[in-house]
Amino acid sequence: MEVPVEVDDAELHHHVALYVPLPPLLRLDVLPFLMLYTTFTACMMQVHEGQGFVVAFAIVAFLHALAFFSSEWSVDIKAWIAYTRFPITSANLETCAFPRGIAVKIDPVSAILPKELCPLHWNADAKKVKTKTLMIPSVWFSYQKLRFCIYPSHDSKKMCFQRLSYPTALTLEQYARKTGYTSAQEIDVAVARWEDNEFDIPIPEFWELLKQHLVAPFFVFQFFCMLLWCLDEYMYYSLLTLAMLVLFECTVVKQRQSNMELLRQMRRPAVRIMVYRMSKWQEISSRHLVPGDICSIGRSKPIYVGQDMSEEVVPCDVLLLDGTCVANEAMLSGESIPLRKEMLDVSHYTPKSTLNIDDGSAMKKHILFGGTKVLQFSPSESFGRIPAPPNSGCIVYVLRTGFGTTQGNLMRTILFSSQRVTANNMESMWFILFLLCFAVLASGIVLRQGLLDPTRSSFKLFLHCVMIITSVVPPELPMELSLAVTNSLLSLTKLNIFCTEPFRIPFAGKVDILCFDKTGTLTSDDLEMHGVAGLATTSLVKLDNPLHLVTPKSLPTEVQVILAGCHSLMVINGKIMGDPLETTIMSHIKWHLRPGDVAVPAMSFKVDPLESMMMSPQSWQMRHGNGMGSGQPFLLGPKSVKIVHRYAFSSDLKRMSSIVVLEDSSTSVKLLSKGAPEVMESLFTKVPAFYTKVYRYYTQKGCRVLALGSKSLSTNDLQRVKTFSRTDMERELDFGGFLVLDCPLKRDTSAVISELKASSHSLVMITGDNPLTACDVAKQIKMTGYSKTLILQPAAATSVDWIDALDETVPPLPFDIAGVPSLSQSYDLCVTGAALALLSPDELRAVSSHARVFARTSPAQKESIVDALNQQGFFTAMCGDGTNDVGALKRAHVGISIINNPEKSRQPSSEGGHMVKFGDASIASPFTSKQPSIKATTQILCQGRCTLVTTLQMYKILGVNCLITAYVLSSLYIYGVKQGDTQMTMVGVLIALFFLFLSYAKPCDKLSAQRPLTRVFCASMLFSIAGQFLVHLTSLVAALNVALPYVDLDDPAMHPEAKFHPNVLNTIVFLISLLMQVNTFVVNYSGAPFMESFQDNRLLVRWTGLAYCIVFIALWEVFPPLNDMLELVFLPSIDAQLQLSAIMLADTGAVLGFERLVQWLTAKYPGVMA
Repeated sequence: MEVPVEVDDAELHHHVALYVPLPPLLRLDVLPFLMLYTTFTACMMQVHEGQGFVVAFAIVAFLHALAFFSSEWSVDIKAWIAYTRFPITSANLETCAFPRGIAVKIDPVSAILPKELCPLHWNADAKKVKTKTLMIPSVWFSYQKLRFCIYPSHDSKKMCFQRLSYPTALTLEQYARKTGYTSAQEIDVAVARWEDNEFDIPIPEFWELLKQHLVAPFFVFQFFCMLLWCLDEYMYYSLLTLAMLVLFECTVVKQRQSNMELLRQMRRPAVRIMVYRMSKWQEISSRHLVPGDICSIGRSKPIYVGQDMSEEVVPCDVLLLDGTCVANEAMLSGESIPLRKEMLDVSHYTPKSTLNIDDGSAMKKHILFGGTKVLQFSPSESFGRIPAPPNSGCIVYVLRTGFGTTQGNLMRTILFSSQRVTANNMESMWFILFLLCFAVLASGIVLRQGLLDPTRSSFKLFLHCVMIITSVVPPELPMELSLAVTNSLLSLTKLNIFCTEPFRIPFAGKVDILCFDKTGTLTSDDLEMHGVAGLATTSLVKLDNPLHLVTPKSLPTEVQVILAGCHSLMVINGKIMGDPLETTIMSHIKWHLRPGDVAVPAMSFKVDPLESMMMSPQSWQMRHGNGMGSGQPFLLGPKSVKIVHRYAFSSDLKRMSSIVVLEDSSTSVKLLSKGAPEVMESLFTKVPAFYTKVYRYYTQKGCRVLALGSKSLSTNDLQRVKTFSRTDMERELDFGGFLVLDCPLKRDTSAVISELKASSHSLVMITGDNPLTACDVAKQIKMTGYSKTLILQPAAATSVDWIDALDETVPPLPFDIAGVPSLSQSYDLCVTGAALALLSPDELRAVSSHARVFARTSPAQKESIVDALNQQGFFTAMCGDGTNDVGALKRAHVGISIINNPEKSRQPSSEGGHMVKFGDASIASPFTSKQPSIKATTQILCQGRCTLVTTLQMYKILGVNCLITAYVLSSLYIYGVKQGDTQMTMVGVLIALFFLFLSYAKPCDKLSAQRPLTRVFCASMLFSIAGQFLVHLTSLVAALNVALPYVDLDDPAMHPEAKFHPNVLNTIVFLISLLMQVNTFVVNYSGAPFMESFQDNRLLVRWTGLAYCIVFIALWEVFPPLNDMLELVFLPSIDAQLQLSAIMLADTGAVLGFERLVQWLTAKYPGVMA
């Protein structure tokens, strides 16, 4: 009984099929054609007259070649021609008995990913080689470096492949009990299951890659065209074009090999690492680590002499079981702020909790990801089950290795996206089909005229008609499309902008809406602490106005303790590292952070020395109080504050807390907390009457405001803290004031925003900050322009209202989806995350296209906003700097990750061009900028516009030249107009170099208000092509009238099938058509405002000047050897030369004027023309 075959994976279609190769003689591209060849050969030996068999033989040979190459172009056709379906049975599964060469046809869900026939592998001994907890796959295949497996215990009634599983979803108790592999058999099974911890990137042989390129559809098509030209006596032209194509393919192959070699060099070399196996610590290569291993992250040892060990890099994804680490995860998030990684503590989670390392999970703080850098590690005193490692490192559990890691995911992204360096494939195909219609029409004219002439050869007529049709696609097209994107990659790399998905570069030229994060992206990380508001007293005097800001030097003891003890900072190599906000706070309050999470005051609290000598501590306490109110005693201040537990900042909770021990004459324990004022309000036991007034006052000024709180704990609470939930701990807090900080704008933020607004882009801010603060910053940078702002906030459990941002007396406006567009014409609209949660998908789409500020949004909401814009047909760009932006960065068409604290910049390698190093690229987004400025957005958009315009102007040049060629090869061919082999060769070289120099155009330094065309099929493009062709057609007809009096059309040499013979008609048509092709490049060069002007492209200017010189030197016969070389005859009279010169000048002037008119109309009426 046949068993269904499936793949259980989100990236692949569910149903797949197994195929086995046919014997060579039974292939559909062998057996049928072999029979036909044999039949035709036998018939030809019997029949000696007629050409019917020759033509039939040629048709069969053509169909045979088409069948063979089609199997190389399409996986579906290959499976139909060379394979047969294999019905799998349960017996096959149980015995692992499969025929040799069996393969799985994979059909990915995404259209970007290719279909493949993946060889099937199996291990008949898989059932015998297993342990209690591990099995090796019995059947598997590999697709883009990912393995999909079936295990021996699989249900034999269904063959369902699953992605190779890793031990990433066990219960936390299971991880805590792990002691590594205890036998050699377990290790052997683990190695057989997961293989080595390395990135295996084999570099194919040059000839193997070249073969792949030579059987590509375009190359085969051009090769076929060259054969046709050879049959029509254009041998030199055909060979030159073929050589040019092969040379280009060879350079592409060498480039691919170089890229693969650079990708291999990106791999971190293996190191010697301590691993706990068979109940003892031993040293092995990190290459031999397998999931389930217990190893030590500490000071690794080199494998070879001279190996760079300046950085401690995590070799794979691991779970921290013992100790703490500080890691730099810029590769993952694009954010180079060090992150503290804590050991797994089962008591912090509910029983039977399973590990969850997805984005946004609180358990990510226990994970060290492969490829990230360990800046600092601190082992605990004892892990219990496992002895301390000899290198005194932190004990970790290996979760994933090789391409299964996050580092492997980035490697796969670069490896497989680099093979898609192209632009607008589908659009180019439709455009070529559009031009093909004209070519078919022209060939139909020739065919009709030829059939009326009984002297014409049917073979020659058919050959010429096919040549007209194939002239639609010039050999230079694929080279230009590739060069346009490749040169853009090189330009971006020089700007310290690294791209892992090159095909997105033209998307940057189409961007309609740019979304920005606020903190760290628009504003600087160099924060300024103004002080704390909402206090009753300073450290010495009482305050009457809660709006008064108490400076850091005069803060009460309790407030200083909150600021000094509630943070995520750490000391690494003697330097304080972490969130710039917290670094700023620590520097202002003059506390020192020491290793071990201990903070000590730099000096005694502000106390008058004479007063402290004359008064006892008790008297001092009674006189001054504690600064929070008059009824509590004053504390002279603790000697130190030690953090014993942290509740890390959560984007969902919008707060963080820590439990500290205060060391003084006695030990006390406190919980300290800070967070968003609106979130913290519900956590206070008593909320001051001025609470809302104070924090709104400062947020309206653009300040960042955090509410502070604390509460005392008993030592018993400290011992039982692991048994309490975070929610239980963070409640019944005492209000501690409002921390007020200023996030100054980055130096060039306003200028960049102004440039983007002036360049016809819509701008949106998506931030997790307070809505009032976000709105104020938006006004500062002129992202918003109206005097009034409405904020969409929840009004009830299921409804939302528009609230006036500044005037609370204005009654709220009920939300109405139909009224959003009209409101956006009078107000700046801001939407909060709480309101977003209550909107339907339709309401979200309506709001997303009109609101300019989104505040208090979670990472998931940021992603949903960008997705809503995409669904409305907008091309979006997202610019962010941190982990919270990763989802939106990936969802946008153009995601730009800004690294605010880049390490010392490394010069990119001159080889390989667009290949990057792991410190340069980030898996967070397709584009990573090593400059902390949003200037990168304008640079990417400028380059994107340049690439897009270059591509479109190539299509326009292709269209005009195609129509001219079709006319010359059809209508003028009837008059006997032909071109010589040398002429065709010279024109081929000329055009190829024109395209080459065209691709060297650099983008303009500044974005323009005019938007580029984004589509080939638009009124501007089609009107321009049609108009230019009509001008050139008129010139050709006029030139033909100049030439006809000097030729005898009844001359046998003028017969369409006669061999090429130089004459006046051929000479005039060659010169005028050559000038037209040069004019086509000059006229359609876009230049400003999207790329450098024609005059600034020096190579193109010089080559154009040389081309014009050649035309007029040949016309006026200044240098006769040139005419002889080009097979041109001397024109019979000065009058003919003058007339032809006038036609050329008129053609140049007319086509230039017409194109300028089209450009003016496009700029004035973009809605119609674009």
